[in-house]
Amino acid sequence: MPRRLWIAIASLILIWPAIAQPQSIPSAADLPTGPRPDSYHIWNGLAFGINPVVLGDQFKVYRKMPWGEGKTLLTSDSHWRLGSINTISPSYLTPGILIGVSPLLIMDLDVHYGPAFNTMYYTYQSYRSRYDPSSLGEPRREIGVFHQATANLTLKAAVGPIAVLELVDQDYYYSEKYFFDWEVGTIIKEGWSTRSKTFLACEYATDRRLFINYEYFLYYPSAFQNQLASLGLLFTNLQPWNFTWIFQTGYHLEHPKFKGIKVWTAAFAEWDFPIKPK
Repeated sequence: MPRRLWIAIASLILIWPAIAQPQSIPSAADLPTGPRPDSYHIWNGLAFGINPVVLGDQFKVYRKMPWGEGKTLLTSDSHWRLGSINTISPSYLTPGILIGVSPLLIMDLDVHYGPAFNTMYYTYQSYRSRYDPSSLGEPRREIGVFHQATANLTLKAAVGPIAVLELVDQDYYYSEKYFFDWEVGTIIKEGWSTRSKTFLACEYATDRRLFINYEYFLYYPSAFQNQLASLGLLFTNLQPWNFTWIFQTGYHLEHPKFKGIKVWTAAFAEWDFPIKPK
């Protein structure tokens, strides 16, 4: 397997689930009202891409705890959630805890934390250490462990077939040593980062959407940043299991290590299991 395959293995794992959100604004006629039971919710997805290469799986399982009777469209899916979020790839493993709230249909907020186990462990002397993400050299014969806490905010709006999403992620990293983080593709030690993603989607057929988006990332301690503009297709409610598939191609507007076109694809399925009252 070429070394390129290890570049940014996890770079899309936290991004692509958010991309698939335009279908989350249904019509009022499709939403039941009245008391809603708690449920166990399972979500699993896989992503793959090139320039940089991406390969990873994310698995979430949580207890969904609705409140109210959902008498309006905005409150039809109001709930808390508590569970775990786990990512895995050939070079990166992060088990974590997840706490989330969706007070209105137009807003989701998740906070999660977990230790990250970097199985392709490279250490450096400073943020300015030279590195080539296509050929990082020989890894250390150990597993690097660091800590990452994340807050994800999603805001949604829709008018007719047009949907707009704004996603802002705040991450805090802590490590005793400098290391190469495969998810963001740069040297990390401790400190904050910001990711923002803006999506404009148009439903051109039932369960079919065309979208454009702009993404920005900044790691404050080293001032590392990148920008990406892209367009893609989203297919929802595919059988079985409410399956969703997305294809996206983008162009690196700014990136210190990668230029040109980035291509990636992702798919996920999810299940909800209501808990019967005693």
